[in-house]
Amino acid sequence: MNIQLSITEQCNLRCSYCYYKETHAKRCAVMSDEVMEATVSLAVQKCIEQKQPDLNITFFGGEPLLRMDFIKKTVKLTKGLVKSHRAELPRDFTLSFVVNTNGTLFTDEIVRYLKKEKFLVYLSIDGPERKHNISRKTADGKGSFKAIRPFIPAMVDLKAVVLMVVTQRHVRGLAESVKWVFRQGFKSVATCVDFDGSWTGEDFDSLVVEYEKLARFWYNAKKRGSDIYLGTIQDKVTMTFLGVRQKHYTCYMNPDSLAVAANGNTFPCTRFISSQKDAPYVTGNVFDMRSGIYKGVLPRDVRRFMEKDRKECGGCAIRQRCLAHECGCTSFYTTGTLDKVSPEVCTHERILCAICDEYAAKLQGICGPESVL
Repeated sequence: MNIQLSITEQCNLRCSYCYYKETHAKRCAVMSDEVMEATVSLAVQKCIEQKQPDLNITFFGGEPLLRMDFIKKTVKLTKGLVKSHRAELPRDFTLSFVVNTNGTLFTDEIVRYLKKEKFLVYLSIDGPERKHNISRKTADGKGSFKAIRPFIPAMVDLKAVVLMVVTQRHVRGLAESVKWVFRQGFKSVATCVDFDGSWTGEDFDSLVVEYEKLARFWYNAKKRGSDIYLGTIQDKVTMTFLGVRQKHYTCYMNPDSLAVAANGNTFPCTRFISSQKDAPYVTGNVFDMRSGIYKGVLPRDVRRFMEKDRKECGGCAIRQRCLAHECGCTSFYTTGTLDKVSPEVCTHERILCAICDEYAAKLQGICGPESVL
């Protein structure tokens, strides 16, 4: 079971592409101890009732490291609940913690704590300093890279996963930025395009060039037996090898995943989270469990999205590996609804899948899918 806690909407950065710019505009909501305790209790209860073999709790925001004491309190409470209910949980039950962070607030103490509790860290870095500082600026407009740089070796040691956002201003030279991240010692990197509705044909032409370079880099690394993970290429290839669709492979939008806003409202995915009144796609509130009425039922339009293919995508050979068809949060933040397809995302996915299929065929002919999986 996956629980994502939006423990604060406050952030010390003002990234140009932040998808919470509107829903978190006031940047003041923080999760209370009561909401956290109700959520953790609900999570452990559901693990017992549904015989879930694991519980993963992710802290995000805003910037979650602004509330380091709250993170520690949550970890302590959860571990205590798991210990007290150990006999009721599956024998091999596992508990794990994740934090999504911009990396600007690390201290030696925080790093030691994350290592001690075996946190998985998702770290936002957009490449070397010049590239990173294009969009990831502090509240007073300064680049944020210098605050991250001293802790890059520590993050490599923690096996952090690097998340890179690609805007039109980042696309030229993207492959070199990704290679730079790997040269720092990181083993796992994923890139995500900022679909803002303004990508031009020229921008996509540049992206084709960069994706070709990335695919070639990944292909050569896999031929050498490297264990690097480049999600941009590797996830599409893996889905082809396994014959699985993106909804089932990378999506957390299901009844076994709970994204919790600062006010306790629950959502099927972190992209939908908002503590604003009348936010769409609310599935309930964690306090409902006290009266026994919380069911964690997905809204009808969410269930329809998860269970049925879009008519306009019928016949498309890549639809089950396509973000435009398969990813609800991508649909939501690019079109404002689950019911529409973004032409921009569609174009991107056709480009990426064509390149990935070419290199998947090459790799399969040389060393087989086991070298990727």
